[in-house]
Amino acid sequence: MRFHSFQSGNPGFCRIKETEPDMGIYLLSLSHKTTPLEVRSLFAYSEETKEQVLEGLLASGWIDEAVVLSTCNRMEIYCHAPDGGKEPAMQALKAMEQEAVKAAKAEAEEDMGRYFRRYHGRQAVHHLFQVAAGLDSMVIGEDQILGQVKQAYDFSHERGYCKSYLNTLFRDAVTGAKKVKTDTGLSKTPVSTAGLAIRAAEERLGGLGGKKLMILGATGRIGSIVLKNVQQIPELEIYVTTRSRTSLEKLGHGLRYQAVPYEERYSWLDGMDVVVSATASPHYTLTAHGLRQHLKTDKERVFLDLAVPQDIEKLSVPGFWYYNIEDMAELARQNNERKLAEVPLAGRIIEEYENQYYKWLLYRDSQNLMEEWKSIILRDISEKGAEAAVSRLLYQFREAGTVEEVEHFLAMLDKVKEEERKAARQRPSSPKKKQPSEAKAYFPLFFDLKYRKVLVAGAGKIAARRAEALAEFGAEIQVVAPSGIGQMERLAAQGMVHWEKRCFVPEDVSGCNMVIAATDDARVNREIVRCCRERQILVNHAGDKSQCDFYFPGVAREGNLVVGVTASGKDHKLASEVTGRLQSWLKQLVQG
Repeated sequence: MRFHSFQSGNPGFCRIKETEPDMGIYLLSLSHKTTPLEVRSLFAYSEETKEQVLEGLLASGWIDEAVVLSTCNRMEIYCHAPDGGKEPAMQALKAMEQEAVKAAKAEAEEDMGRYFRRYHGRQAVHHLFQVAAGLDSMVIGEDQILGQVKQAYDFSHERGYCKSYLNTLFRDAVTGAKKVKTDTGLSKTPVSTAGLAIRAAEERLGGLGGKKLMILGATGRIGSIVLKNVQQIPELEIYVTTRSRTSLEKLGHGLRYQAVPYEERYSWLDGMDVVVSATASPHYTLTAHGLRQHLKTDKERVFLDLAVPQDIEKLSVPGFWYYNIEDMAELARQNNERKLAEVPLAGRIIEEYENQYYKWLLYRDSQNLMEEWKSIILRDISEKGAEAAVSRLLYQFREAGTVEEVEHFLAMLDKVKEEERKAARQRPSSPKKKQPSEAKAYFPLFFDLKYRKVLVAGAGKIAARRAEALAEFGAEIQVVAPSGIGQMERLAAQGMVHWEKRCFVPEDVSGCNMVIAATDDARVNREIVRCCRERQILVNHAGDKSQCDFYFPGVAREGNLVVGVTASGKDHKLASEVTGRLQSWLKQLVQG
């Protein structure tokens, strides 16, 4: 096996520029664009094989997150490497190639490296966004790939192989792809590889009405799509077979077909006009020998082999029309020409979501710097006042930057100003009333929390404390967090909270009466607040007082007497002291 180094002119070359920020994102790719079907077949990984690849990558020591995407048209490995620099990048990509080839059980002397394309940083990110949106597919805009990308991400995420960097990357890529599908015409006439195959059969046989069609592997991803696509063809007799009869229940209700025992498949072939095979078998499901034995009637038949590796062994006999994945390329090209006009718009949408990810990455990797600056600004405000602090900050920006950087900074300020003006114009005007005090004062209310659904995003110290406080008053607590502290584990073991060990998704807030945003990711917390505001759900941001609809008060309780104390988030020490005194007073009052 040969590893292509970072030199210009090599196939699959991806240059790491010294001036480019090191994102730590890497991609190893085989696709229909660069790799023949017989080679791609070697890299059609089972779930067991994917897990082996993922385990091997993380065991290499160069990689801490990984996702494997394996479809009939591509095999791609996305990774994050924590160590920046040119040499670690080479080692990370080399580890990815080694694991990929080992899992494919390819011969060591074969130069599999010449088929790989290697990407780093922005190129890797851009490629994933293109793939998820269907812009890198054989059929532009096809719908299957988005589901396959989500499945690949879920597979890694559920097993703990991807964390913050790839979690955010894949979430943004999926969201961007959904936007492309809703805002462009790429999916207005969705045509998948399965749809193209059925079209090829129709053209060869002059239509499928009154014909007989059999699907091998009807419960698989592609087979089930074929089955649904042919339901509307009038007078078509549909037969399906699968190794497991019980798996036919997965097909759902309302579909017309006749089930055929898998072991009897050959005996049914002679009566068929079209045979579609789309199994996950590593061997032929229909061999040339078996076909010669059972095809007695002299008539035209179409065999559609949509599996990788191939299911049907090809015959060279009259009337035997054979199509595989690669034979769909010309039909795909014709379909793509009609969709090319939508590609620029799709590209602009994707660019927006890519930039969103880049900005998140920059902020995440500069978190310590942000915290230091926040401390400096707050110190200056307390010492010199807000106006002087802001003036000093602007002066420092001017002195530290080049002319181009200052120009860009001022342009950004102007953009922010315009956004603020736009927001101000959209705010409803109201008659002037009594001016509120500078500090927010929160009106005290007492809620009946029994059976109320509360979402707690996070399982750290603050999240556990707040979850326990709410549970004691009868709330139904739903916790979402990949991991957490022992206190939250105890609450879950006692049945006080229901804990799903995964990352937050926007759908989590649906149906909630109250939400606590207490993850260790500021971006996720902001997203939680945004989702709650859109749905008018009360939210508490554990790390930002300005984003709180309510505060957690100090609680003094004795029997049915409950007293809540808050200093509006300004002085926790004072609130705690008052709460303690009230608790002692209440105890004396009730007992005395």
